[in-house]
Amino acid sequence: MRSDPLAVRAVIVAIPSRNEQERIAACVRSVRAAAQRVGDGVRVVIVVASDDSTDDTDIILESLADRHLVFWVRGVWRSAGGARRTAVAYGSSLIQSDRLSWANVWIASTDADTTVPESWLADQLRFADVGYDAVAGLVDLTVDYDLSDELLAGFAAQYTVIGDSHDHVHGANLGVRGSAYWAADGFPHVDLAEDHALWNELHRRKFRLVSPVDLRVSTSARLVGRAAGGFADTCAEIFDYNVDALAKRAIALKAAFVAATVPEALAG
Repeated sequence: MRSDPLAVRAVIVAIPSRNEQERIAACVRSVRAAAQRVGDGVRVVIVVASDDSTDDTDIILESLADRHLVFWVRGVWRSAGGARRTAVAYGSSLIQSDRLSWANVWIASTDADTTVPESWLADQLRFADVGYDAVAGLVDLTVDYDLSDELLAGFAAQYTVIGDSHDHVHGANLGVRGSAYWAADGFPHVDLAEDHALWNELHRRKFRLVSPVDLRVSTSARLVGRAAGGFADTCAEIFDYNVDALAKRAIALKAAFVAATVPEALAG
């Protein structure tokens, strides 16, 4: 294990979830597999925050929890931001006994409808090891019942990636050094765009950020999601699939928020 001041010695993986009985098991198992690829001497805790789920999500989480690597909490936040923030806080309480500096803690975030590759955490830590404070990756669409050639074509046309970097930010594929996370006051408890809000604040505070094109996860291509203005609504809007007025307003508000708070080179 490296002895320098920025060496990561603990990882918290935060996952918000609401009514994800069809996808949460695959998500947790993929993150658990990624945790096995992290080097010796690095503790990993995976925390799922179930946001007032009314289906079998909680039952599934209880069957997956081992009180060593996988944990879950239940609450009523009605926002991915609130659930994600709580998952980080709970994970922080689990590693407090290790008496680590927050510079030695890495906070990774994904979503309950997402699966990650086995190298996901190790790949994030490669950037942490060379001094980056946060990393924003990309998403690919999972082959599921809503995926179509039209959606793939529309997504590809709008999801621009040029060169060896990009301008997208996804809570489904994000990592932040603990010291930077707390300096930026973490994920805010907001209805949407908590990932952009955190990234924007990190940029404002001049932390070292990186957006590699080879850090990718696979997220659901569903067209009916859990949060108005979330990724599912964004996909649905590509070909105006049953996007109600509330969702369209949320998407517009998110776009305005991003444009108003992030320099053009970082907006995504």
